[in-house]
Amino acid sequence: MDTLAPMLLRPIPKGRAWGGSSFVQHGKFPGLVAGNAPIGESWELADLPGNDPSACSQIEGGTHAGSSLREALRADERRIMGRAALSEHARFPLLVKFLDAAANLSVQVHPSPAFAAANPAAHLKTETWFVLQAAPDARIWRGVRQGVSREAFAQHLRDGKDIVPLLMELQVREGDCIEMPSGLCHALGAGITVAEIQTPSDTTFRVFDWNRHDPARQLHVDEALACIAFGNEQALASIPVIHASQAPAIVTRQFRTTQLSRTPHYRIERLEALERAELPVVTHDRPSCWMVLSGSVTIAGPTPLKADAWRTLLIPAAAEGLIANFDAGTVLLRVSVPDPMDRWIA
Repeated sequence: MDTLAPMLLRPIPKGRAWGGSSFVQHGKFPGLVAGNAPIGESWELADLPGNDPSACSQIEGGTHAGSSLREALRADERRIMGRAALSEHARFPLLVKFLDAAANLSVQVHPSPAFAAANPAAHLKTETWFVLQAAPDARIWRGVRQGVSREAFAQHLRDGKDIVPLLMELQVREGDCIEMPSGLCHALGAGITVAEIQTPSDTTFRVFDWNRHDPARQLHVDEALACIAFGNEQALASIPVIHASQAPAIVTRQFRTTQLSRTPHYRIERLEALERAELPVVTHDRPSCWMVLSGSVTIAGPTPLKADAWRTLLIPAAAEGLIANFDAGTVLLRVSVPDPMDRWIA
């Protein structure tokens, strides 16, 4: 294949009731989005089904600049995807975001495999959070406490009781990596900014919304109860919260590469440049997404491209052999799309 340069993606701001000010403070967006809603999400790489232009990334620089990601895939699928497959809807198989929570997100769940199989409009959503910033007392809720049955949970909801005591509460800090498979009840707490990597679905069932009483944020109690995992079926012991400092790492003179998460849908690594350095781009004939968290990275080649902090690059499969130049202290998340063999062994 001919070499294909990376693509700088234009972030898509999303106003949310729980949004904060981190994006504006970091200069990612000039201010609030339409309707004066604070920006809660920045969709960095998106290609969801349907024709909503705000659900598909635009390419701002590099290869296919001026096109949407969907248009680029139609024109150049082989060089972009390599051995990796598109989603079942013929879209890019990841949705990648930054989230900035000034207030608690709703207690929610994404469709379980059984629910998705019975409801074609509902799509599985496995996601991973990597904590970028956290207030001293920041916490999340992840899973239902052992001993709480589906019936007891449902009775709490019917009686209007507080369900938060029924959930597992965890304090989190910068550097924590948290996996949430579909079917796991969860909520992101106030004072946390995360990078979120997920399968390309926006199907969310809210169980509790902290008494906001916002008619635009309806609850989906029946659907949620059909999806939430309870007891041992949550398998939380197999997906512990892991801190980047405790995760497996490979350290050279120039780079520290930390393995954060591996699911059947994606692999996440944290790459840190310990000094100013260059690195050949290795793709293994699969695309990856580089979320720059600090510093900057420049990729040389036919279309040179630079990404600073809070920007995201799509590295196509055909970018093999290009040279990436890192400023000292640059940190990025490298999110790789698996090929069929990776999916089988993950």
